Amino acid sequence: MMKIYFLLFSGLFFLIIHSSKAQNTANKSAGILFYNVENLFNPENNPEKDDDEFTEEGMRHWNYSRTVRKQNNIARVILYSGQWNPPVLVGLCEVEDEKSLKGLIWNTGLNNLSYAFEHFDSPDKRGIDVALLYRRDRFRVLSSYPVAVRMNEKDRPTRDILYVCGLLDGLDTLHVMVNHWPSRWGGEASTREKRKKAALTLKQLCDSVLKINANARIIAMGDFNDEPGDVSLRLVSDSVFNKSDQKLVNLGFFAEGKVEGTIKHRFEWAIFDQILISNALLQNKKPHGYILKKVQLQIKGLPFLLEKDPEYPGVRVNRTYIGYKYHGGYSDHLPVMISLTSLP
Repeated sequence: MMKIYFLLFSGLFFLIIHSSKAQNTANKSAGILFYNVENLFNPENNPEKDDDEFTEEGMRHWNYSRTVRKQNNIARVILYSGQWNPPVLVGLCEVEDEKSLKGLIWNTGLNNLSYAFEHFDSPDKRGIDVALLYRRDRFRVLSSYPVAVRMNEKDRPTRDILYVCGLLDGLDTLHVMVNHWPSRWGGEASTREKRKKAALTLKQLCDSVLKINANARIIAMGDFNDEPGDVSLRLVSDSVFNKSDQKLVNLGFFAEGKVEGTIKHRFEWAIFDQILISNALLQNKKPHGYILKKVQLQIKGLPFLLEKDPEYPGVRVNRTYIGYKYHGGYSDHLPVMISLTSLP
């Protein structure tokens, strides 16, 4: 079975590479994907981080073979999400370190599609960070840096926001911000202020970009651990075009897919994974460049990412672990995607 899977995967890579090269002259679309990959750790112990759980001796017995399987699963999601045109940008969260990202690219063949990454270590105690994969044949990084989300002194430190500025196909400058806001662990109400702090940090970052260029093309993506209508996201985004303020448009209000959300708790789905854009990507005033013609957030409920839920109605996400039992799946989140289209 593994040999058959390898041959099918290799064949898919071959077709995608050739299709991608054929499309480079037209550059008709640019896919933007975000995926919470749920604990992409390498099995080596990092004494500076609380990663013992994901080592061979840890409670999850995380080892090299499980790591490679996880990497291949993530690569499969990226390829199938883009179909014949792999996404130009892939925001990730819950990756441990640079070594995990190098393995994701080089152990799976994603390097053959020109993928590289931007990443900085964050102060998260478990060592999970955000990162951005990008296709070097279509996106040129101009600058990148982490933006700290300052918590109260008594609170645990959280993930930085990753800011990357780059040039898409030599036409548009994109300002990309990858987020992973504080979780609801301990209760939604008791952790609400932490996510508001993250939201205000993102708002300040967006304002600083828009102050320099009111028509800046901003893409803020992430696992926000809140839904589009929650107070934290209302600080930075809205569902409608509004010239009077500098809020982003939250495409989470326009989510579509086979299921109603990106994460499921018992019988209830929620949309924690979202992509927000500035108004410039809806109304491009230039004679060329990219625009979001279809205001939609695709929830990528790919068939292999979902399975029958034995406890609650419908389906559930195909996870790597169920509790502490190894399940061999993908993640506890579904990826989300938008597609930018070039003007004629």
